[in-house]
Amino acid sequence: MTILKTKEYFGVTGHNKKIVTDVCNSLVDKLSLKTIPSLEHLKKANGSLGAIAYVMDCQSEIHRYNLESIHRDFSKQPLYILSACVSIPMLHHALRLGVKDVLRLPIDNKALTNLLVELNETTNIDCFEQESMHYNFIPATEELISHPLEGLFELIEHHFCDAPSLKQAAKSIYLSPSRISHMFKDLCGIGYCQYILCRRLEESEFLLRQANASVTNASFAVGFSNPSHFCRNFKEHIGLTPTAYIKNEQGIELSCLYQRYQKLRMELLPIAKIKHAKYRRSIGLN
Repeated sequence: MTILKTKEYFGVTGHNKKIVTDVCNSLVDKLSLKTIPSLEHLKKANGSLGAIAYVMDCQSEIHRYNLESIHRDFSKQPLYILSACVSIPMLHHALRLGVKDVLRLPIDNKALTNLLVELNETTNIDCFEQESMHYNFIPATEELISHPLEGLFELIEHHFCDAPSLKQAAKSIYLSPSRISHMFKDLCGIGYCQYILCRRLEESEFLLRQANASVTNASFAVGFSNPSHFCRNFKEHIGLTPTAYIKNEQGIELSCLYQRYQKLRMELLPIAKIKHAKYRRSIGLN
């Protein structure tokens, strides 16, 4: 007796109907999908969805509310975020909601192929052959190595605990503060000061996982002059207090969340890519 699998669809929804339509048009010949006009319609289609994609054009409270609603009402379906803007705080929020992955719009060929392979292996969604897809895009590492801000990221990585002001940084790379500010936001999705803050908090996560960790010592080590200020920012961005992080009250899930965040940060932020590419070149690998 043959058991037939129930046909499933990739449910695509979002607040901005035009962007949802554009995304669906770009994916319609790649997999079986359904356009879901609202969260109410999402509930009606729940039984036929193998995964849900939430489309965003920017970060806002309405998107945060919608994502939390989907997470609450459709916890059994894998949730993907397709966004034109990606930032570190957004990644933290996605991780706390258990989002399967975050893909930047427009989706490049490599990311799309990875998505289709994952859906094909974990759901009953029909994913069509990708023979027509070509990988003729420029790798992000190559773009970033020649990026005008490369020197700035190197500077930040060595001095993020006592990072220079935007005005001081401008002198070191011979660009105006306003030019750096615009380029930084375009590249990372967040501003210069926010990047510094998130980089400090990421380093504090590492320090808090060490034996005999101290909240006060970690806060001073990453450049905060006030432990209370450090605790407020840590809670806002990580979703836990530093004390709860040290106690590891969420057990193994916390470790998995951190690893997942590191993966997404690697895809978003350039410094690790620059270093990796330079290292490969130094040992003769291209």
